[in-house]
Amino acid sequence: MDNLQSEMYTEFDKDPTAITAFIRWLAETYHLPQPLHVLDIGCGPGRMLAEYHKLGWRITGMEPDPDFHQSASETISEIPDSRLYKGGFGDIDFENEMHLITAINNPFSYLLDVPSRLDALARVYKALTPGGVFFLEVTNFLYKLQHFEPVTVQNKEIDGETVLHVMENHFDVENARWVLRDQYVVEGKPEVIVKEHEQAVTALPELLYFFEQQGFTSIQTYNSYTARQSEPITGKTILISAQKPTNDG
Repeated sequence: MDNLQSEMYTEFDKDPTAITAFIRWLAETYHLPQPLHVLDIGCGPGRMLAEYHKLGWRITGMEPDPDFHQSASETISEIPDSRLYKGGFGDIDFENEMHLITAINNPFSYLLDVPSRLDALARVYKALTPGGVFFLEVTNFLYKLQHFEPVTVQNKEIDGETVLHVMENHFDVENARWVLRDQYVVEGKPEVIVKEHEQAVTALPELLYFFEQQGFTSIQTYNSYTARQSEPITGKTILISAQKPTNDG
C-alpha cells in the first residue's frame, strides 16, 4: 500500500451508493441544471469525485490533508475537465460558479471557532450560482454525548489480513470540542497508523441560524441518506441542504 492512511480510510468508509443516490435526488428536488458543476469540499481520497463523474457532472474537489489530497489527485487524473485544489473551506475562492457544493464526512466540524464557520458559509454562498445548493453532513455530537462510547472498534479483512479500526473519543468540555484518536492496526504487525482529529461541537440550532443569517433558503434537514423528505434530527448524523435564492447575484 502506497498511501496507508487514505487506503485504510477508504476501506472503512461507508458505501457511497446511498450517498450518490441521495445527492442525485437533491439535485432533482432543487431543480438544478444538468449537467451541473459540483464542488466537493473536504473530498478526502476522492471517492465522491468518481461517483459524481459517473453522473455526468463537472467536478471540482478541495482537500487540505496531504495524504488524502495525494489519493484524490490520482482519482481525478482519470476524470476529464476536472479540478482539484489543496485547501479547505477557508480557501474557497469562486463566485457564482458552482451549482452544488457538498461537504460529506464532517469536514465542517474541523472549523474550530465561530468566525471560521461564518467565513466558510459566506465563501460557500458566494461560490454558488443563484439557485445553487449547499449540502452539509456533520456529526450530531449532542447525540453522541448522550450515547457516549470512550472506545469503539471495527474490524475488517483486507488482503487476507485482519485490520482493526480503533477510535478513542474524548470530550473537551471547556472548549466544546470533540477529540478523536483514530488508529488502524494490522493484527500481528507492529505498524500502527494514528491520526488525531479535533472537531468543534456544533448544535443544529446554531447551524440553522447561521444558514439563515447568511441568506440561504429552502433549508431542509435529514437523518440519513435514505431520507427523501425533510425530517427532525433524532440520530447521530445531521444532514442539511440549503439553497441560494435564485434572485441573488
